[in-house]
Amino acid sequence: MDLEKLARYMIWANDIARDLLEELAEEEFSRDVLPPFGSIRSLCAHIMLAIEYNIETRVKKREIDPYELDESYHNMPKEALLAKWREVDDKLLEYAKVETDEAYTFPNFLGDGEIHVPRDGFFMQYLLHTTHHRAQVMSALRAMEKEARTTDYLFYLSDTAEA
Repeated sequence: MDLEKLARYMIWANDIARDLLEELAEEEFSRDVLPPFGSIRSLCAHIMLAIEYNIETRVKKREIDPYELDESYHNMPKEALLAKWREVDDKLLEYAKVETDEAYTFPNFLGDGEIHVPRDGFFMQYLLHTTHHRAQVMSALRAMEKEARTTDYLFYLSDTAEA
């Protein structure tokens, strides 16, 4: 599996979403339109928090407060938040380039104990998590009668002529 290629796909797809979100007024970006997250702003903050928090704490072994990080995202102006989202995507791309046999420990969200996730599984979690939430962003844009675009992998391959 070429994790770096998948990370580049995710950046391509998220850039499409970010370009569309730049067109929104701050009020539209922060409007409550998307249960359970509420606003597109909250959903973007959630995407970023999941990636940045887990890279910082699990991969880089740094202690950070997820609530403080989440609050900082919610208080950013829209343009700064979108720029920070791109920075977080770049962190995941850098992680995709690292070869490691390390597995990361997570709580078992459906039961007791912990689960251990190897590098490829860790990366796939955040690729799939972001894909899921990016689709919610596109749905929210459609609900607001704004432009939304497809970000399917085959469109990425067509756009970049990578096959």
